[in-house]
Order: sequence, then structure tokens, then C-alpha cells
Amino acid sequence: MNELQTFENELFKVSAKQEGEEIMFDVEEVATSLGLTQRKGKSTFVRWERVNSYLPANSPEVGKGDLIPEPLVYKLAFKASNDIAEKFQDWLAIEVIPQIRKTGSYGLDTSQLSPELQMFNGLFQSLAKQEMETKKLAGEVQGIRDVVALNTTDWRKDARQLISKMAQSRGGFEAYREVNSEIYKEVERRGKFDLSRRLTNKRRRLADEGVSKSKRDKLTKVDVIADDKRLIVIYIAVVKEFAIKHGVKVD
Repeated sequence: MNELQTFENELFKVSAKQEGEEIMFDVEEVATSLGLTQRKGKSTFVRWERVNSYLPANSPEVGKGDLIPEPLVYKLAFKASNDIAEKFQDWLAIEVIPQIRKTGSYGLDTSQLSPELQMFNGLFQSLAKQEMETKKLAGEVQGIRDVVALNTTDWRKDARQLISKMAQSRGGFEAYREVNSEIYKEVERRGKFDLSRRLTNKRRRLADEGVSKSKRDKLTKVDVIADDKRLIVIYIAVVKEFAIKHGVKVD
């Protein structure tokens, strides 16, 4: 397999080719699959500085259009250390790489099969695809059920986890503030509250009570929300809706 071939499933897309005994991967697609990206406006970019910092010191600097060998792919996945990285490693190790080593490409060459066997192979592939789609849909439905089941008991922790996952789905930690801001705006719209003003008033009130400035500065809009049961209900509802929209699940 001398030419780059693209392999993909419902989560990942990566190009690779075999050079001798080594399998080489498109580093940009690997980094994107691992979530080593940042978001600017509506565009997502690879964080090349971080990618290169994760590679061994004696490795040449990489960028768009470069290929890296299989061991460095696993090195990046280990450094990324997130749920997506683990799924990506599993996909490569269990599905992609064994087939590349066996056939020189992802999947078997069925062109030499008899017409009858090709027909049965096509039928099998169709049924397998339907089963995978059914399982995927069932997982999505269960994920929605789990999100909807969240209540006010541990709402702060649950909301924080869901927002982190939403940020990850948008490209990483940098999107966390962006997701939070959108949620706060929607809470204000529905509740007809000004959270910034309430936060300022809360800090002033605590200052009058003698609370230290360092503690006052640590207060967030979530602390304001926690003071009002109606706001808590609105906040939880908004976080749930955003989570379902982003397709994230509860641990």
C-alpha cells in the first residue's frame, strides 16, 4: 500500500499507508481524532505546538501534510489521555492495523470472488451495517435518557462534567468558556435575570459582611444560580438540552 488510503468509522477519519514494515499516518488527522485542536470562531485548528511537545525530543517537528509512524501515534494518544483517545487507539489496534498488515489495506479485496460470493458478501456487509446503526441509535437513546434523568441532587458536579464533555466535542479545553457563556445567556433569556448584576451584588453583600476579597473573587455565576431554586431548575434544563444537542453522555 504505497498510496495514502482513508479509513473511517462513525467517530474517526485517518489516512495511512504502508512503507516497508512501517505504517505511516497523517499526523493532522491523528491530532484531530485525538482532540488536540483549538477552536477559533467557527473553525478548528490543530494545536501543532502541543502535538510537537508530546513527541520525543529527537523527533523532527511535524505539521500539516506530514506522516508519522504507528509508535508515535500511540505516543500522542497516551499524552492526549482522554476518552476519545482511548477509543481511537482501540479502533486502530483492533480494526485498522491488523487489516493493513494482513492485506495491505483496510478491508479485504473481494473483486476476485465469484459473483455468488460477492452477492453474499454484500448482503452480509449490509446486515452488519444495519446492526451497527441500530446499536448506535440504541446507545444514543440511552444517553439521552441518562441526561434527562439528572436531578438537583448533584447538579453542580453533573453540569460541570457535561459542560467539559461539550467543550471536548468542540475541540478541547478552550471551548469550555464558550459553552459556559452560551448556557448562561440562555438561562438569562429564559429566567429574565441578569446573572452578571446578581454576581456583582452578591460580592458587594459579602464584602459588607467581611468576607475576604480572595473568596469573593472566586464566586461565579453558578454560585448565583445556587441561591435561587427557580434558577437551578432553569440551569439544569438548559445544560440537559445543550448536552443532548452535543450528543454527550453521562458517565
